[in-house]
Amino acid sequence: MNKQLLLILPILILSVGCITNNEDPGTTPPIMDVSISYVNEEGEDLLKKDYFPFYNIYYLQKNDETGEFEPVETAKNQHSFYVDEGTNRYALRVFPNREFIDGISITLIEDHRDNFDTLRVKGYNEGRGSIAERIWYNGKLVWETAPNPPRRYFTIIKPSL
Repeated sequence: MNKQLLLILPILILSVGCITNNEDPGTTPPIMDVSISYVNEEGEDLLKKDYFPFYNIYYLQKNDETGEFEPVETAKNQHSFYVDEGTNRYALRVFPNREFIDGISITLIEDHRDNFDTLRVKGYNEGRGSIAERIWYNGKLVWETAPNPPRRYFTIIKPSL
């Protein structure tokens, strides 16, 4: 009897767990990520593997006590680097700030030379994901929902990094 109970109990627990899970396992929440390639005026890739450890991402967040905005360093998994298959260049993949104030979130990108660039996203949170409608890089509109595809990828031209 005890052996039968030990066999039936795990099956019963798993069955109840499956029944109470209302989420469709095939769906994932929308992820708001942005991919950026940096090139010089000649179109040469400016991102180099040696520089990757020296990039930092900060979120601008409103201080509850002062009401002022302050940069807060993000977790290391809020950005990564990869080779973009379409351009064959390195790209910086950033997960922008999900705290929208008046529909805007601000993310700061610090490069290996201690330069700061500003990524401003107009969007909103929906459920567990965030939706981007427009993206500005250092004040210049670089992406918007229509007519662009859902992929948020753009190239920034800089003299050097």
